Amino acid sequence: MISKVKIIGSGLIGTSIGLALKSAKIKLEMVDLDPNSAKLANDLVGGVNLTEPEVVIVSAPISNNLELILESLKLYPEAIVIDIASVKSNLSLKVAELSANTQNFISSHPMAGREVSGTQSARADLFSGRAWIGIKSANSSERSTKLLAEIVEICGATLYWVEEVDHDKLVAAISHLPQVLSTTLANLVGNLDGRSLNLSGQGLRDMLRLSSSNGQLWSQLMIANKSSLSSEIDKFLELLTKFNDAIKSENYKEIETSFNAGNLANEKIPGKHGLKIRKYSYLPIVIMDEPGQLAKIFNECAQINVNIEDLSIEHSPGQQTGLITLALNQNDAERLFIHLKSTGWNVHEVKVDK
Repeated sequence: MISKVKIIGSGLIGTSIGLALKSAKIKLEMVDLDPNSAKLANDLVGGVNLTEPEVVIVSAPISNNLELILESLKLYPEAIVIDIASVKSNLSLKVAELSANTQNFISSHPMAGREVSGTQSARADLFSGRAWIGIKSANSSERSTKLLAEIVEICGATLYWVEEVDHDKLVAAISHLPQVLSTTLANLVGNLDGRSLNLSGQGLRDMLRLSSSNGQLWSQLMIANKSSLSSEIDKFLELLTKFNDAIKSENYKEIETSFNAGNLANEKIPGKHGLKIRKYSYLPIVIMDEPGQLAKIFNECAQINVNIEDLSIEHSPGQQTGLITLALNQNDAERLFIHLKSTGWNVHEVKVDK
């Protein structure tokens, strides 16, 4: 079990790792060029001075990443050094060329983040249920692989091993391109007047969530990964042009085909990593606007041992009734429907995810 970890970089990702490791009673030290960030991070994780850490995690800007890795391998020759940069650019090869201690280095990339940055935005559960990429390398020792896996497990993520040559192409498609699209769309709709923007709905807000990200950080990432990212942007522009042509020519079939392909692609994206995407059945229940109604429904579920996966509540001011919709697996939904119907609840037919 790891007992001492030093984290270089006290931003969102580094401090979130620290908070997750804190829950496992691991001794931590947070360091940062910004003394205020370092102090806040250490206060959050209960940081102490570590002269001989077992693991050093480099969570720094791309421009400083290689330098800090090499420095850490030299300063702490017995420690395993892990980087978490989102662009690799043959990083393992460069470390092997410049350090005699390369067996103690292993590269990785947690696929998690937020649209806000900084130490104050860190969360202990940031990596829970997320993917964490480990970079395959013949130079990394068995010990370094084992310790990376241990950290990923403590953080609640799922470890996936990827060849370094494939990493930058992969993240260009699934991480960097979505950021480009969100930011570009925000710039487009930002030209509308305030009155028009007041009419926007949740769909636009969902699309623009990433546009609140840190531009200074993302400009470094995108330029560092310019070859792979530019290729993905070109592919997207081809599809967008094809879609636009279908609209101009009133080609209903082509538009519908694009939507159908998009529906199928969306179904491939998993919920929690390591598990197949789950389809739920939804059970609508009309309830009276009275205290204790929700608790009574939970009690009914407990009586027949069904598990509620999620729920939503809709209630308009001034109305005497409200609508609770429970998300369950199909078998539980059907059993609960029969049970609630027999006990007098105003329950409606089960709706199944398509």
